[in-house]
Amino acid sequence: MRRAIVVALPLLVVLALAAWRIRGPEPKGEEAAGFSSARAMKTLRELLVDGVPHPIGSRANARVRARLVTQFRTLGYETRVQSRFVCNAAATCAQVENVYATRGGRGDVVLGVAHYDSVGAGMGASDDGTGVAALLETARVLRDERLRNPVAFLVTDGEEAGLLGAEAFIADEALSRDVAVVVNVETRGTSGLSNMFETSPGNRWLIRHLAEALERPQATSFFYAVYNLLPNDTDVTVFKRAGKAAVNYAAIGGVHWYHTAYDDLAHADARTLQHHGDNVLATIRALANADLAARSRTDATYFDLLGFHLVWWPQEWTLWIAIVSLLLLMIGARKQPPREMTFGVLTAFAAILLALLAGTGVSSLARLRSGGINFVAQPLTSIAAMWLTGLAAAFFAAALFRKRAKARPMLYGVAIVWHMIGIALAVQLPGAAFLFIVPALFVALCALLDLDETVTAAIASTVAAILIFPMGLMFYDALGGRLMVAIALFIGVLATLFAPLWPRFGNGAIALLLALVCAVAAMLQPPYDAVRPRRLSLSYIDDPSPRWFVYELTPQLERAARFAPAGDAMRGPGFAAPAPPGVPRVTMTATRNGATLTVRVRSSRDANRVTLQLKGDVNVLRVNGVAPAPRPPRFRARTPRGWHYAIAHGVSEMTVECTARGPVEAIGSDLTFGLPASGAALIQARQASTAIPVQDGDVTITRTRAVY
Repeated sequence: MRRAIVVALPLLVVLALAAWRIRGPEPKGEEAAGFSSARAMKTLRELLVDGVPHPIGSRANARVRARLVTQFRTLGYETRVQSRFVCNAAATCAQVENVYATRGGRGDVVLGVAHYDSVGAGMGASDDGTGVAALLETARVLRDERLRNPVAFLVTDGEEAGLLGAEAFIADEALSRDVAVVVNVETRGTSGLSNMFETSPGNRWLIRHLAEALERPQATSFFYAVYNLLPNDTDVTVFKRAGKAAVNYAAIGGVHWYHTAYDDLAHADARTLQHHGDNVLATIRALANADLAARSRTDATYFDLLGFHLVWWPQEWTLWIAIVSLLLLMIGARKQPPREMTFGVLTAFAAILLALLAGTGVSSLARLRSGGINFVAQPLTSIAAMWLTGLAAAFFAAALFRKRAKARPMLYGVAIVWHMIGIALAVQLPGAAFLFIVPALFVALCALLDLDETVTAAIASTVAAILIFPMGLMFYDALGGRLMVAIALFIGVLATLFAPLWPRFGNGAIALLLALVCAVAAMLQPPYDAVRPRRLSLSYIDDPSPRWFVYELTPQLERAARFAPAGDAMRGPGFAAPAPPGVPRVTMTATRNGATLTVRVRSSRDANRVTLQLKGDVNVLRVNGVAPAPRPPRFRARTPRGWHYAIAHGVSEMTVECTARGPVEAIGSDLTFGLPASGAALIQARQASTAIPVQDGDVTITRTRAVY
């Protein structure tokens, strides 16, 4: 019993602290000094008073922009609107209208960035209204402060369309050349902590300033290392390509409502706004008072301790810390039987394998009803199942060798594996290596001090829990159900630091049984509910004849129209039903001059978006006279099924120049948000289905085809 209390109590305390800290800071009222989420939320309500989506090029977006300009000017900032037609590297283009606010001063500029456009489905109160409100409140606080470096604020247009506002700003050298460092604010959801998840390369100098400035840091180089492997982008991608230093904050909670009609003021979280604001204000203030020429060329390894403090060291030290720690462990464990330590090594590897296998199986059971839905309405039982599966894997692994080794040499063998993983990561993914090296170092120190196995397990597992438990609570929001086996893997690895103390199959069986109970409970729960509804958009597509199109059917939609399985060449498989005519068709004309093909797509109904898709040996040169931007390092060419795209937002006409060898298939289309009046019955059927539109929302599309 004493052993269980010594080990389990600190872990429970860490878990409770992690769950408490993950709620975020208390919102501050309007009377507060510094950043006030109450004032910022009031500003947000004023900006989005219409309560409607405002995608790029829409009249609603123009109204939000006008209010935004007024807000900055009222605060005393010199404010201008940068208007420019621009294209990104994928030939997605738009007439963007950025808002740029300054207060004079010369020198290296510290630039606060957020975007004000929304997707077509929702009003974007959180994505990225909270970011915009955070910038405005930060601008209010800083307007009378004397700072070493000038501060400016850029609120971009067209981020949702493809980072187009950032592209326009960088393309204007007169505006962008003095920018030294960017502080960006994003939200992928509607709530959660403000995570500092990305920086520019050579971030050691940035992390040093953040460690001194942030009151409640939520940052780890593990996020940065993993994010660099993902195909995700924000405006920071464009600034980094242009060589600007950058710090990127984002919240990822409430992902059910991301890019839906529920991204509204009612679901905007005051704690998230407060944390965004505290971080942005502290970061901009610190960098505005820093020597921005004193930069580093190397990265830092960094992590927060439950949001209380940010620890960091130069990343080039990581490998040496791991090697020295391993040597210290070997010295401290020199009196232990090598054979018994080997069984500890086998325990660690067995736990990893069992966590992956069992985690995959239990995850599949939990997701049996939800199918391909990545984020279900009630994920807590699934998350609990993964935590318990990780525990079961570690207990089973330790039980395999219970009669062949004592607890202390097994713990040292486990620590050898932690060192091995840490060294491998230090070489291949150095930002993530600390997760294994730091707990392993504490095992080595315990070995040198000749502490018994109970104290060693308590210290090492508590240290590991401080690093891993917060991520275990966030993994689902970050990855969703498809990858939640990662929770089982991390908890399973952590549990190897105490499982050798209780190497009995019964412990593993109890944990696995509880995991299965949680998985069955998760399977029995509906994937949607009234609070977190199904995500379902409707389309009217005139190609070659008018039809309604939807990706999945509900009983209510089946009764509302004669849907049947049908694929759409551009939107994928789904269900279609006949629709009445009456929407003017887009027009397309073309001319060829040798290897140059020029295609003109024109909407006769003032569309929000026009698109040209080309199939053949083609390369897009210019859209409305503008060449695509340079390709970023991790550019992903968008050529599904051999089709090349050119897209223009906020214009009703587009001229595309391209090289073309041989015949070229062409599809011109236009898109407007919303359905024709004849779609009212389908909208009512969707509402009765406990479903809401997502991404672009409901759209009306017409297409025309030709071969040139």
